[in-house]
Amino acid sequence: MRYFLVAVAAVSLAGAAMAQDYTRYQGTWNGPFLFYFTQEDGGALGPPMVYPGTLEIERDGAVRGSVPDAACLMAGSSADYVSPVNATIDLDVRDCRDVRFNGRYTGKLLNNPALKYASIRLSSTRSLETGTAQISAIIRH
Repeated sequence: MRYFLVAVAAVSLAGAAMAQDYTRYQGTWNGPFLFYFTQEDGGALGPPMVYPGTLEIERDGAVRGSVPDAACLMAGSSADYVSPVNATIDLDVRDCRDVRFNGRYTGKLLNNPALKYASIRLSSTRSLETGTAQISAIIRH
């Protein structure tokens, strides 16, 4: 009986450790990141490139991320946006295989606690002749 209770406690603790808090934007997020360009009229310029990636947001607002298949590294800061559920994000993206995506980005992370995901949309702060670089993702803890 004692071993049974220990096993039940271990399973309960493992489930609690795996449960993620979607009521705050901090934490580790994973999902497909879309890299694409938009034209002045708002239309997409070519198909998006999609790569798996990770974004980690610390309690102090520091942000780190990577999209290994695109060879992109991200670092920056975050702050509450309207409430502690959502965030404004400022990132420097560097070392991307497609150098057009390197640079400074700003945007929002909008969390959906009921559906357990967040969406992020970042726009480059500089325009290129080919349009404005965008990075978007649907991410989960």
